[in-house]
Formats: sequence, C-alpha cells, structure tokens
Amino acid sequence: MVDSLSYIIAFMITLPFVITYTVYLLSFKVFKKKWYSIHLAVNTTTVLYIISFGTIIYSIFSINPFGYILILLSFMLIICIFIHWKLYTDIIFKHVWKRFWKITFLLFFTLHLVSIFYGLFYNINLVL
Repeated sequence: MVDSLSYIIAFMITLPFVITYTVYLLSFKVFKKKWYSIHLAVNTTTVLYIISFGTIIYSIFSINPFGYILILLSFMLIICIFIHWKLYTDIIFKHVWKRFWKITFLLFFTLHLVSIFYGLFYNINLVL
C-alpha cells in the first residue's frame, strides 16, 4: 500500500503535465465550461510544478532549492501586493492571491520545461 502511494506521488511529481491535462478533462466533463476547467487545472496543479522543478534542480545540481523557492515565492507575493496596492489602493487579498497563483503557475511551468530540457542536454553531454 505504501509502495503504491509512493509510486503515484512520484508519477505526479515527474509528469505534472499529465495530471494537469487529466484534471482539465475531468473538470470539463463535469462542468462543461472550458475556461473554468482550465483555471481549475492550473490552480490545482501549481504545487506539483513547484515540487517538480525543485526535484529536477536537486537531481541535476545536487543542491536543495526549496529554501530558495520559498524566498522567491515570498518575494513574488510581496511584489503582487505592492502592485495591487499601487493600482487599486485597497488590497483585496483574494484578488492578489489569484494573480499571484497564476503568475506562479506560469513561472514554474516555464521553469519546469527549461529544467527538463537542460537536464536532458546535460545528461546527453555526460554520456558523450
């Protein structure tokens, strides 16, 4: 039982694209709303991309990046709060959090792709 759970978690961290697409398909079948399904898939799998990126960086460089990731996320949240405050003067944390979470998804989705390609090329160069 524990082994199967660890395999499922490892699969989710290794291939968050598949999980994102699966969440999108399931939510689209249930709700029949394309954009709602996209937003639900993005919101639910952002954490997977963060963990996956940290795991890839750890496997390539043998350093633990999760402290740096937490600092980056805190800094990004502060910047989002500051921008929201400058634009609207009233800080509505729900709106700030939504924007922060979507920016986080875009950043870590991109970093995940870049780190995958870097890791592939890095390992190919080690073999050759």
